[in-house]
Amino acid sequence: MNLGTAITGAIFIAIFMLPFIFMLNGRKKKEKQLLQSILNIANNHHCKITKQEISEEFAIGLDETRNQLFFLKNTTDKEIKQHINLAEIKSCKVVKTGHADGNKDNSYKSIDKLDLHFSFLNKNHPDISLVFYDADENFGLNGEIQLIEKWANIVNDRLKNL
Repeated sequence: MNLGTAITGAIFIAIFMLPFIFMLNGRKKKEKQLLQSILNIANNHHCKITKQEISEEFAIGLDETRNQLFFLKNTTDKEIKQHINLAEIKSCKVVKTGHADGNKDNSYKSIDKLDLHFSFLNKNHPDISLVFYDADENFGLNGEIQLIEKWANIVNDRLKNL
């Protein structure tokens, strides 16, 4: 009787775990594809990524020798590829767009969008924003605030040394 209960319990645990295993494998496959894609983009620009960050939705990488930044984001309907030469950049900052919810006594601010915004030295060149998070495309924040601040610091440190 105990052996039958143990086997039944093991089967239920296995059935419960399968969706999580499939989800984890799918996420790892997607991250691997993003990494390979951003490495290919850098290679097309004769660069080699020495520092990168891969998430479920996007990949960002930097060629520290050539000061070239690469960004790739897959949305439901398109793929966004960006290449930025940091020698042409004047400033980089994090832009948080949001709105307040609730009433006067009990309100909180929701983040709708997180952008890494670049201004160019050449005023004729339009600014570029790399979208790390968009509430219309993502269910919720999953570490994007920390990632965008980390990359803003990396880029600003590079800009100081140019």
